[in-house]
Amino acid sequence: MSQVRTLRLGEARVPQQTQDEKAARAGSRAGHSRARPPGYDGAGRPQRCLPGFENVAFGRRAEASHTCGSPPEDFCPHVGAAGRGAQCQRCDAGDPGRHHNASYLTDFHSQDESTWWQSPTMAFGVQYPTSVNITLRLGKAYEITYVRLKFHTSRPESFAIYKRSHAGGPWEPYQFYSASCQKTYGRPEGQYLHPGQDERVAFCTSEFSDISPLSGGNVAFSTLEGRPSAYNFEDSPGLQEWVTSTELLVSLDRLNTFGDDIFKDPKVLQSYYYAVSDLSVGGRCKCNGHASECGLDAAGRLTCRCQHNTTGTDCERCLPFFQDRPWARGTAEAAHECLPCNCSGRSEECTFDRELFRSTGHGGRCHHCRDHTAGPHCERCQENFYHWDQRTPCQPCDCHPAGSLSLQCDDSGTCACKPTVTGWKCDRCLPGFHSLSEGGCRPCTCNPAGSLGTCDPRSGRCPCKENVEGHLCDRCRPGMFNLQPHNPAGCSSCFCYGHSKVCVAAAQFQERHILSDFCQGTEGWQARSVGGLKHPPRWSPSGVLLSPEDEEELTAPEKFLGDQRFSYGQPLTLTFWVPPGGSPPPVQLRLEGAGLALSLRPSSLSGPQDARQPGQAQLRFLLQETSEDVDPPLPSFHFQRLLANLTALHIWASGQSPSPSGQVFLTEVQLTSAQPGLSPPASWVETCSCPKGYTGQFCESCAPGYKRETPLGGPYANCIPCTCNQHGTCDPNTGICMCGHHTEGPSCERCLPGFYGNPFAGQTDDCQPCPCPGQSACTTVPESREVVCTHCPPGQRGRRCEICDDGFFGDPLGLSGAPQLCRRCQCSGNVDPNAVGNCDPVSGRCLRCLHNTTGDHCEHCQEGFYGSALARGPAYKCMPCSCSPGGSVSEQTTCDPLTGQCPCLPHVTRRDCSSCSPGFYDLQPGRGCQSCKCHLLGSQDDQCHPKTGQCSCRPGVTGQTCDRCQPGFFGFSIKGCRACRCSPLGATSAQCRENSTCVCRPGFTGYKCDRCHDNFFLTEGGTRCQECPPCYDLVKQEVAKLKARLTLMEGWLQGSSCGSPWGPLDILQGEAPRGDVYQDHHLLQGAREAFLEQMTGLESAVKGAREQLQALSKSAHCARAGAQKTCLQLVDLEAALESSEEEILHAATVLTSLVIPQEGPGQPTNWSHLAAEARALARSHQDTTARIKAAAWRALLASNSSYELLWSLVEGRVALKTQQELEDRYQEVQAAQKALSTAVAEVLPEAESVLAAVQQVGAEAAPRLASLAVPGALPQKSQAGDLGLQVRALEKTVASRESTVTEAAQALQATAQAALQRMEPLTQLHQEARAALTRASSSIQAATVTVWGARTLLADLEGMKPSFPRPQDQAALQRKAGIVRDRLVADTIKKTKQAERMLGNAASLSSSAKKKGREAELLAKDNAKLAKTLLREGKQGHRRASRLASQTQATLRQASRQVLNSGVHRKELEEAEQMGAGLSEMEQQIQKSRLSLEKDIKALSELLARLGSLDTHRAPAQTLNETQQALEHLRLQLDSPGALQKKMRLLEQESEQQELQIQDFENDLAEIRADKQNLETILHSLPENCASWQ
Repeated sequence: MSQVRTLRLGEARVPQQTQDEKAARAGSRAGHSRARPPGYDGAGRPQRCLPGFENVAFGRRAEASHTCGSPPEDFCPHVGAAGRGAQCQRCDAGDPGRHHNASYLTDFHSQDESTWWQSPTMAFGVQYPTSVNITLRLGKAYEITYVRLKFHTSRPESFAIYKRSHAGGPWEPYQFYSASCQKTYGRPEGQYLHPGQDERVAFCTSEFSDISPLSGGNVAFSTLEGRPSAYNFEDSPGLQEWVTSTELLVSLDRLNTFGDDIFKDPKVLQSYYYAVSDLSVGGRCKCNGHASECGLDAAGRLTCRCQHNTTGTDCERCLPFFQDRPWARGTAEAAHECLPCNCSGRSEECTFDRELFRSTGHGGRCHHCRDHTAGPHCERCQENFYHWDQRTPCQPCDCHPAGSLSLQCDDSGTCACKPTVTGWKCDRCLPGFHSLSEGGCRPCTCNPAGSLGTCDPRSGRCPCKENVEGHLCDRCRPGMFNLQPHNPAGCSSCFCYGHSKVCVAAAQFQERHILSDFCQGTEGWQARSVGGLKHPPRWSPSGVLLSPEDEEELTAPEKFLGDQRFSYGQPLTLTFWVPPGGSPPPVQLRLEGAGLALSLRPSSLSGPQDARQPGQAQLRFLLQETSEDVDPPLPSFHFQRLLANLTALHIWASGQSPSPSGQVFLTEVQLTSAQPGLSPPASWVETCSCPKGYTGQFCESCAPGYKRETPLGGPYANCIPCTCNQHGTCDPNTGICMCGHHTEGPSCERCLPGFYGNPFAGQTDDCQPCPCPGQSACTTVPESREVVCTHCPPGQRGRRCEICDDGFFGDPLGLSGAPQLCRRCQCSGNVDPNAVGNCDPVSGRCLRCLHNTTGDHCEHCQEGFYGSALARGPAYKCMPCSCSPGGSVSEQTTCDPLTGQCPCLPHVTRRDCSSCSPGFYDLQPGRGCQSCKCHLLGSQDDQCHPKTGQCSCRPGVTGQTCDRCQPGFFGFSIKGCRACRCSPLGATSAQCRENSTCVCRPGFTGYKCDRCHDNFFLTEGGTRCQECPPCYDLVKQEVAKLKARLTLMEGWLQGSSCGSPWGPLDILQGEAPRGDVYQDHHLLQGAREAFLEQMTGLESAVKGAREQLQALSKSAHCARAGAQKTCLQLVDLEAALESSEEEILHAATVLTSLVIPQEGPGQPTNWSHLAAEARALARSHQDTTARIKAAAWRALLASNSSYELLWSLVEGRVALKTQQELEDRYQEVQAAQKALSTAVAEVLPEAESVLAAVQQVGAEAAPRLASLAVPGALPQKSQAGDLGLQVRALEKTVASRESTVTEAAQALQATAQAALQRMEPLTQLHQEARAALTRASSSIQAATVTVWGARTLLADLEGMKPSFPRPQDQAALQRKAGIVRDRLVADTIKKTKQAERMLGNAASLSSSAKKKGREAELLAKDNAKLAKTLLREGKQGHRRASRLASQTQATLRQASRQVLNSGVHRKELEEAEQMGAGLSEMEQQIQKSRLSLEKDIKALSELLARLGSLDTHRAPAQTLNETQQALEHLRLQLDSPGALQKKMRLLEQESEQQELQIQDFENDLAEIRADKQNLETILHSLPENCASWQ
């Protein structure tokens, strides 16, 4: 929809524009000429802002209350309307091409392609009084100038425009259009306003209510037209509110018609409807002159981008801090910018105060002034605050309310104080005063002797010395005494030997001085240098000379030592003579005693008054802990304890004296002490107030009745009361009691033995003699005061020892009869020794048997338990039967009391009848177990799962009884089933036929359907075989002919023998032209010659291999002790080569002596020529082999030298490690071989013994079963079952040993390969020896091939019937002979095919022979490269395998010997198997007779008792005869061959047939390989579009 810029006069009247709009537009154009911030002119002055004039409706979504198309409807516009080509059209809201929704009201309007909104037609009820409303939401307030509607149909007869001034407000009428204003809207038509009237009134006009034009009619509404104040819009708030609108609503109320609608014709009604093609609204975003544009805020709402420090959606208010004058709308004369409040920089919050504005012209009143300021503009300090500069924050005066005269301070912050009060804030007392209050401060009254200075000015508390307390420091602390001014601690601590903390000054002591003035000599003082011995000090009449440089130490005499407790806290004064101007040297006083040692520092120094004159100087040491030079000092008690036993006093001068030159003398030493006397008084001596138990002035003694807690502990030990219980006294120092009154103990706390009583009562008769026999000890029961004997004789108890003790029985006092001594009860160890009442105290019968025992002496097991009640440990005593309810005959039946065996149901075993016997499963109560019935061939043994009955199947076998192959397997036999391995691509299913061949899909062939059929090839996707083009038919026909001829020749050759011609002549004549005929004796003669030549080559190869072995034995250093295992391996390998050489010589002898029947010579033929060529080619191969062997010998020599070099380089580490691993593997193989031999040796005698035992079953069972009414064969069955198990175990053992040998060989090969890989890091040596190692490997490979060739040839020779007539070896030898014959036939066939290809295809391929020759040459080169790569890999594999060949051969040879040895016993085992089969057939009879046998067990005991009278009673004899006959019948059944032997023979025959089939399969594979090569040759010669190289 196009925006309305100018309106054509023919359409509508253009709304008038105000002068402000014109000026704004002019200003906008002028503003573009220079850059300036919005809302300000070039000089920075604010000016009015106007947003751009725009079509507000454009792009905004209008909403219509009714829109056509829902449901779709037809409308028929009147002639002259757009789209008149189609008389009637269709409106469909769901069709984008036919809808007319409200979006077309405000879209881009084009005259050419007009779009319109359309209401439903009158046929849907759209007519008065039903209104159709169109709503346009503007998103915010706009100042509307005009509203224009362009109708697509004729204009309505009546419609109205409404507006909302603010969101959520009521709808206000804007304008009415109607031809019947009064009737429809109740408004007069053509109303005019006069100045002074309310201009916010809607007019009604009929100007646009005519039905013409029928389309394209415009209606334009100007909001200011007809308003007198329009030219003074800026000063008219009413008009400003009138043009403001947030939403517009157009109400279409009555359609214009021609009057034909009254007939209700559908076509007529469909021609009347509302349709508007364009809705335009001209106006500006309302921003009150404070914004130039509007935009979306963070919440997505449309708001003005305010200037002039205004805010709000319409910039209708000032910003919070811009309240200095009231908000006003911006006009052209004044922008009315909001001004900031003046808060002096001390607040960011203010409000407009109208009264303040009236009085001062600034209405911004500041709030929350910072920095303790106040005032409308934060211009002054608060009360009781001050500042010395207007730029600094106000500070509180903080005048003390009690010490200041006023709380307000001056500009410097100084307060006016009361008298005796001082301080800047009048908050403290003057010195000597305290306790500031409303009346001022009070004076201090501290005790000078106990305080450290004046009192605290706040609390008045005096600072007391360490040992002083009190508010005035006028008393000693508890445990202290003698308050003195000169004492740094104030008071001295009470000593009292640590027993009391209460003491006072003693009254009977006076001061005493211990003096040494050195007038008469040293007076006993000693001197000692550092590290030296004591010696007299250097004395002179001036005193003792001190030399600080010598660091001498003076030691005091005895008068200064000993008990010097009275010197505690008193000074030791040293007087020195010092030169003029000097001072005493640094001196320390050291004290030792009571195991302690400490040093004191001087407390004061007094020197001469004139430093220039000789004089005296004094040092004072206060003997108190406060003088110590360590922190923390020694506690006062320990300091006085040291003085109480002072053992040494040392004076030590050290360092350089600060005195000038001159000597320093010690002239006097004085120690102040005390002694008893009156004057002068010594107030520092204490008198202790002793607690209870102590006595003496210093509590140094124990009071009477007390003793030292630690005997002989001295005066420091505590005193405790004597504990003699009034039966003696104690020594105060040792504490030992002297007991009497029949008492004893350290505290007389017990009576003497033989007396009883309470010695703690403190009476003389506390202990009385005991009334017990034998004067034994006794005691008194506290409750009853009864006397009870405590040491009765063994086995007796009671108050007077009158009854036997627990665990004893008897009657010692004869209370129940004759007196009996007490004896220990015998309960077989089955009672709790700690329990009470185990047996009857009179009879001795055990009452509390444990471990499930019973009896008078607990000597039997309880019912339901078994075992031995006399066993040692509880675990071996009586145990519960625990018979399984499911497997036992009856739940009430108990087990055997000795063995614990429960009576089991049929085929149930174990002691508790909880498991099925081997070969049975599904244990059921009352029935027993049923047989597994495992298949003899498919299962590994005759046992199955005890629950499910699943047998243990062989590989590939499935079924519960292992009676069929798994899906995808075939060949059900004793070895299991083999996997079909059908190709998933070519086979129709994974299941194959019984001959292992798979069912192929079309186009696939082969046993496993793994290749494409002839004339088919695999597609690129590899999913199917596709038939080749017809060009391949010629080749296919030739290949079919060749295959047919080869098949006939193979049948002819296989059917030939040494005494008859090789085949029908017609076949040969059909093969070769001109009657070429072969005779078999020529071929045999050539074969013998070829065999002899091979014998010669093999013999030389074996000799070379032996020489290589000798060289290897030398290189392996067999003489060393560490190489014994390797040498043993080499010896075994050499023995194998010797045996091979002997067999080769024997074979050569047989060939030489072989007589070939001769027949008449025939004419030379083409076949003879081809055979000659074949022999020549074979000779050339032999020559090549000889040259290879020569090169191999040279390579072996190089390999030996390389080996020596490698050995010397790696210092034998890698080789020894590898050798050790190989030897370990060899040892494992030998151990497996020995274990196999041992197992066979162990099993065979066992089998023989079992066989003998089975044979003796009849003889041993006859007398035992003679008395049975029904024959039983349980022992035979069990022995036969054991025999079968042993046979199977033997077979498993042989199989496991064979697998062990195979695994050991494979592991040995893997170990050897890993050892070779560890040699690879020697890269440089490996490069140098690569050629030599390659030649050595080829020689070893040749030797290996030679050995295998020798074996093959030996087997071929042994297969000849005339030389080896043994029948048991003919089957294997015939297969070997077939292999040799196949080789010769393969060579012949190869030559034949080459000849046929050259002759038969010469004509057809002559044209492309040259080209194919080149391709064959390139292909041959590629094949040569590939062959070299394969040869290299093969050599590496043969080199690794050749080292294991000899060891494996020796192992296999020994294993074959063991197999031959085991074959000797096969017949015996077969007989045992036959007997086992017979026993299995008797199993059903045994099961039937089992129940009757159990019934006859009772009769058996009676029958055995009457065996002595069998000759006189006929009935038992008849029973024995019947039993003997049944036994004989059983033996006949056991001796007769059973079904098992027949099945075994059948299986052996099937096994032989399968081996023959496998051999045939291998022959077929060889033929397939030859055919494959021929077909590949043909494939290369085909055109490129006939075959794929993939």
